[in-house]
Amino acid sequence: MPAKSHLLLTASVLSLTALLASCGRTAAPAASTAADSVLTVLQPGNATDAQLEAQYHGHLITRTPTFAVLTVSTDGARLAPLSTKVKVEKNHKVYRVNRGKGQSSQTASGSGSVNVWGNGSVNVWGNGSVNVWGSGSVNVWGNGSVNVWGNGRYETIPQNTNVWRQVSLDDVQAPERVGGTNTTVAIIDTGVDLDHPAFAGSFTNSSTWHDFVDGDSSPQDEGDLGSGLTGHGTEAAGIVAQVAPLARLMPLRVLGVDGTGDVASVAAAIVWATDHGANVINLSLGSDEPVTAVSQAIAYANSHGVAVVGAAGNAGTEGLDYPAAEFAGQPMNISVGSVSSADAKSAFSQYGAALELLAPGESVYGPAPQQRLASWSGTSMSAPVVAGGVALGMSVGATASQAAAALITTADNVNSVAGNSAYAGKLGSGRLNLSAAMTSLGH
Repeated sequence: MPAKSHLLLTASVLSLTALLASCGRTAAPAASTAADSVLTVLQPGNATDAQLEAQYHGHLITRTPTFAVLTVSTDGARLAPLSTKVKVEKNHKVYRVNRGKGQSSQTASGSGSVNVWGNGSVNVWGNGSVNVWGSGSVNVWGNGSVNVWGNGRYETIPQNTNVWRQVSLDDVQAPERVGGTNTTVAIIDTGVDLDHPAFAGSFTNSSTWHDFVDGDSSPQDEGDLGSGLTGHGTEAAGIVAQVAPLARLMPLRVLGVDGTGDVASVAAAIVWATDHGANVINLSLGSDEPVTAVSQAIAYANSHGVAVVGAAGNAGTEGLDYPAAEFAGQPMNISVGSVSSADAKSAFSQYGAALELLAPGESVYGPAPQQRLASWSGTSMSAPVVAGGVALGMSVGATASQAAAALITTADNVNSVAGNSAYAGKLGSGRLNLSAAMTSLGH
């Protein structure tokens, strides 16, 4: 596992004040300052932004009624007043694409060699660009259903047929069932290929986009596929689009080409997504340690009815990456691990008592930069499968907590699958079953 709101005039003013107070603010998001530390102030009260910056010797990044985040230098961190309301933590390159011994691997169409993160071999299957987006495009019917299945095959990307049948997506996407309409999923990642034809008509208004790395409004997935973690965010967005093709995607860039990002960027992106209409936030990224700024941002999202889905991590060890490790017992949030096509825990997937759900995460195909198609493996791929599932649930009227509960409680138990017995009690409720979840929600 690689994120940026009457009868008397007095009554009107008070209403407006209350509305603004309930929203967060990301202060003129700029490029990541790569400051040494991030400082989280709980309950900042009535202090102005300038007063906070002066008091804590830092630069305000984002602020809500319940917390404020500032970046500070090492010297500034030493000067910060000691208080239980103030937490100073490392900022620079704390977050990363969920990488470990297995890391996120990729296989891409096109000419040339492709670097694979991990020990797998490179399989470049074709020369030149491969464009499946013309004849395989989504056909949205007039009644709001989506026709992407033909003769038992997923026509948009046939390579994913077995992946999607594993979670019963073929049943969910039957005519007149569920497509994810009227929902928005924020992809907080390396950015998204904004020009890929796979996303035509799928993005939110560009006024909701932001690049927290470069400090602009173009969260493009930069670099060359096969170099660094380029394509990671595009893949995550593409997976959500396959599961919930009628959902809108909000691209937010918080990770660089190397797949790492700062705490300040991730926290600000979560607040930004919440204030700009996201219903679901996908975090295919993680940290080795809990971070107050990000935990507070997620709590803020939850307080506005936004679900957050986090990848478990790819080190193959017990215990999850953060923030996913904190999601157990949080009804709007889901931690996600990976299974193989046979429902066995993926060798790279982290596990533990805090894990809540499993989803396919091996060789999942999706759009890649330069109008290409790529296959990735990792819990970073499992998380957007579930994020898309939450969007499906919310599209039929479920709240974030209701949709999350439906996915978790209807999962297929996989404890008896060969190889899984060693992880009893540490694989969550099982492998995602989208059809069962939608049925439990009355659809």
